Amino acid sequence: MTRADRAAARSGRRIRRRLALTVTAVVAITSLALSLLAYVAVSRSLRSEVLDRAVEEARFNVGVLATERLLETVRPGDIESSGLAADFQRRDIDVYVDLGAGPGDDFVSGLDVVNAPEVVSAELQALVAGGSVAAERVAINEVPHLIVAARRPPAGPDFYFFTDVSDTENALAQLARVLVGASLLLVLLGALAGWRGGRLAASLADTVAELTAARTRERRFVADVSHELRTPVTALVHEADELSAQVEQLPAGSRRVVELLDDDVRRLRDLVEELLELSRLDATETPGTSVATAEVELWDVDVARFLDAVVARRLPEATVHAPPGCTVRTDRRRLERIVGNLVDNARTHAEGAEVTVTAWLDGSLLHVEVADTGPGVPGDELERIFDRFTKADTSRGSGGSGLGLAIVREHARVLGASVTARNRDEGGLAVELRLPVQVVTDL
Repeated sequence: MTRADRAAARSGRRIRRRLALTVTAVVAITSLALSLLAYVAVSRSLRSEVLDRAVEEARFNVGVLATERLLETVRPGDIESSGLAADFQRRDIDVYVDLGAGPGDDFVSGLDVVNAPEVVSAELQALVAGGSVAAERVAINEVPHLIVAARRPPAGPDFYFFTDVSDTENALAQLARVLVGASLLLVLLGALAGWRGGRLAASLADTVAELTAARTRERRFVADVSHELRTPVTALVHEADELSAQVEQLPAGSRRVVELLDDDVRRLRDLVEELLELSRLDATETPGTSVATAEVELWDVDVARFLDAVVARRLPEATVHAPPGCTVRTDRRRLERIVGNLVDNARTHAEGAEVTVTAWLDGSLLHVEVADTGPGVPGDELERIFDRFTKADTSRGSGGSGLGLAIVREHARVLGASVTARNRDEGGLAVELRLPVQVVTDL
């Protein structure tokens, strides 16, 4: 072997070692980075989903259920006597209710949960006292919990809902272990690939590209939705609130600008929340079909009292016609969202018009119709008003995002219901929900 051959061999060995080290380093860095990004994306998505569901359930429990069951003044024992505690126990909800009464009667808890004010921060209590729905993660007996707190308007009591999130945290820990193991395996494969030369470089590049693309899609979803939309919009809403609070101190010419800004920011916030809700509803549909896979939670619903409570919060001047004593079994939360959106649609697009909410039973089919006396919708637009971002004739008003009725249709799909719209002969629009239910009582 000549000196040149020996030098070439040494050079080849050096190149091979460098290639092996380079490939190993690249694979190690890439796999660890992708694993970290995957963990961050999945953890944010899971924790955000748990938080969204807990906040949504808290708003429903306090804003609808507690308002329906409790009188304006709540005394010790009312939580149990009203049946509210039994409802919480039946649904396995851990809740602590702060009545703000005297010593010995300050708090009511029939579910053996800890004293909430002792484990939550003062900041959370201040937010609740200000009328906000607030959430905080705490460890109780070394078990991670999510606490969502809300005050029943206008003066209480304060509800603290406890959610055990140990399953989520354990799943994330297991995911971290899997990703670390996968990263180590990729490093080993990278070292072997480096020693075998550049023959596998193209395949490795394709694999890394596929992993990168998959992780990028996950990151894009979480980052775009969670940070690029919700977080900045929330900040904008707070800033708009601060401006609105000082509007009287501004020059006359600037006040209208602040009012318009406040309205626009709130519309943007509503749009973001509706987009997030639609994305969650989309996730319940089996790909390639219209079959819903979302969980449906059945409740016994007194139709008349339920509609009175929903309409009182959305449009108190609306008229409700419902059979008294009629109780059906269905998903109360989804039904509240459907009826609430239909009432909001009538209020927004037929401003100042008379609105009537009518319910009746036809066998095992519950009909709920929300009708207004506004300008109605052009006939060729009736089939499209449930499409996303569809706004009918501008004569029905310029407010709304065009997503409210789309959300109604998606919740109806989950419940196996149908929803249709028609123009009334006497003027105005009527939207009717036909919901299959289990009839409990029909008096």
